[in-house]
Amino acid sequence: MVQLWRLIRTGIFNAFENMAIDHILLDALHKDTAANTIRFYRWNPSAVSIGRFQHLEDEVDVNACQVLNIDVVRRISSGGAVYHDFEGELTYSILCRIDNAQLPTDIIETYQHLCNGLLKGLNRLGIRAKFSSGSETFCPNLFVKKRKISGNAQSRRGNTLLQHGTILRQLDLTRMFAALKVNKSKADAEVMKKAATRITSLQHELGKPPTFGQIEEALIEGLAGALPARFYEEGLTEAELQSARKIAASWYAKPEWTFRRGFQQ
Repeated sequence: MVQLWRLIRTGIFNAFENMAIDHILLDALHKDTAANTIRFYRWNPSAVSIGRFQHLEDEVDVNACQVLNIDVVRRISSGGAVYHDFEGELTYSILCRIDNAQLPTDIIETYQHLCNGLLKGLNRLGIRAKFSSGSETFCPNLFVKKRKISGNAQSRRGNTLLQHGTILRQLDLTRMFAALKVNKSKADAEVMKKAATRITSLQHELGKPPTFGQIEEALIEGLAGALPARFYEEGLTEAELQSARKIAASWYAKPEWTFRRGFQQ
């Protein structure tokens, strides 16, 4: 059965606002006052997000991030540290009630069901990607020829679900590995060469990067077929925007949240 979903293209926000927007949209769903939603967004300045239960000091070079003007934020979702490049990444969020979105109850099956829409979208761009179910250490991801092109993570609240993740448009491995802590016992060039065999991008696979608008349109069509859904597009309301900015300042930008693993607000 085709369902009506909300589509929001929020454009560009900083890391704290981006996480706060996901937060308030998930809250509204949990209170049953909002529709199932697809959201697309970008990060400015570029940022590193870490999983809710990670140790920041193990994952991120905070000093390098400060020098390079890279935000650092803790997500409410699981998963590992991710570098979000302003020009290199489109991020998506899927927010829904598990029952009325007709999703399977198993977590990995839910990932696969939602990622099928991403796979269909990538296919429209000329990318043949595959789903990987991940492991106890790594969340499910999408791969092209054994190279990751999309990372994904979830957070659940009762019968509601947030799944957000990355679509890598192009790679800046120099900034990525300046921001993230890697094996410093090896030369930087060797580390980046090894990483290049494990990560790919739309630019690498297609020869040139699609525009952000082209990526969004392909994913919208893919998700519409996979969910299945029909989308109505609208922006954030003024109330939603103000609520998100309040939570960004009082929660996500606070050092207590960013630096303390598992901190409860």
